[in-house]
Amino acid sequence: MKDNFTELLMALDCAAYIDEQRENAVKALKGFISGKKKSSNEVNATILKYTGSHSVAFENKPVAKIKPTDYDIPLDYTGACAMLDAAQYLMNKAGERYTDTPEEERPSHVVMIITVFGRDNASKTCTYEKLKEMIAHQRDIYKWKFYLITDFSINMEKLGIDEDDTIIVKKSEKDWFKEPFKALGEMVEEHIKD
Repeated sequence: MKDNFTELLMALDCAAYIDEQRENAVKALKGFISGKKKSSNEVNATILKYTGSHSVAFENKPVAKIKPTDYDIPLDYTGACAMLDAAQYLMNKAGERYTDTPEEERPSHVVMIITVFGRDNASKTCTYEKLKEMIAHQRDIYKWKFYLITDFSINMEKLGIDEDDTIIVKKSEKDWFKEPFKALGEMVEEHIKD
């Protein structure tokens, strides 16, 4: 493994970024990524945006090379959430890439961040039980770290992500995303120092 090299894997629920919060969400995400540019570690990011389907915004890109247009979060009014399929896809793609990467070039830290609002209602290939097993396997065998940003605490329980690694978004706040992404940045930095 390559010391001081971190990859962030982010699954972003685009249905969460409603009109009046979209600008705040993009600003919070930019702030989070910008904070990683100052990290003592080399940091790359892979971002997958999802609703009822998913698309990879960029893969294994150095955070220093991420452009403002890379943060664009499409608006989605379907209410569809295929979080299970999207997270499974992201984990499988990263795993395949690491298998094809010489061990000395693989990241010493893999941090996966899942954002989900509400509950999964559109996945077709993955279940909560399957994703929970995948998360436990990657966490326990390969030492991946998982964080969850959600408005619904049952997601944490169903995915097996620790309460200390879950950030609950308070929709009552004027800016739903500023504090959660700030807290996430601090949590990630603390983790990659170890």
